[in-house]
Amino acid sequence: MVNYQTNVQKTNSIRFGSAKIEVGADTGSLVNLGVATSVEFTEEYAPIVLKPDNAPEITAGVKDHFATVKFEMWELDLDNLALIRGGIDTVTDVVGSATPVSDEPHTLNDTDFVRLDNKNGDNTAVTSIVVTDADDNAAVLNTDYVIAVDPAGYTCIARVSTSTVITDGDGAKVSYSYTPNASTEFSTGGLNTISPRVVRLTNTNAAGKKFEITVYSAKNQGGIDLKLPSDDAEDPMKPSIELKGTIDTTRTAGDQLFKIVDEQGV
Repeated sequence: MVNYQTNVQKTNSIRFGSAKIEVGADTGSLVNLGVATSVEFTEEYAPIVLKPDNAPEITAGVKDHFATVKFEMWELDLDNLALIRGGIDTVTDVVGSATPVSDEPHTLNDTDFVRLDNKNGDNTAVTSIVVTDADDNAAVLNTDYVIAVDPAGYTCIARVSTSTVITDGDGAKVSYSYTPNASTEFSTGGLNTISPRVVRLTNTNAAGKKFEITVYSAKNQGGIDLKLPSDDAEDPMKPSIELKGTIDTTRTAGDQLFKIVDEQGV
């Protein structure tokens, strides 16, 4: 018979799973970096020790207080890489050629927006839009349908509730022209000021509750290290990223390095 020394005190304090990684110039502009591995958060500091001649050592506080986030970045998006690196790079989109699309089919239910299949590289609305119903009857903008651009830069279409050409649940055919980017160019060298970034790790459990760590002011700690795997390798290229947080003196003392918000353990 096993003699256990204790029991689980709080089952919801046992954590599982990795985290979503977000980086941004501030908490209002965080970008999800997507798939990653080896996600890690660490805190470090050194105690301030006073050594009087006639008494034991006295611990008077801490110094060199840092918080570090490390991970292996699987989605090598050049815009996100430049964001992480804090403004020492230049990223330029090279515009491609305009591409026509004819009679792309979509079903318009109620007044719900539906994404078109293709987008402009600069995230603006596609052009030369012509909409017809399934029988090729022409629909009129703002009378039978409306368009909008969603946060991802896709042009979306929705029927107008009073349309007599496109009724609820009908199929529509959309013709338009879009201009994708041909490539993205990433260049660096000569810009020497690294701007701090907010870094947030969010673990969400099966109940939708979050365990969230936010580092307020972190800077990238190293250059790009791209190890190109063999052609038959199972794992992709995955550069290692290290962001080191330091004290943000613009914040209130006691809340200058990082914050943990726990919805799971309450």
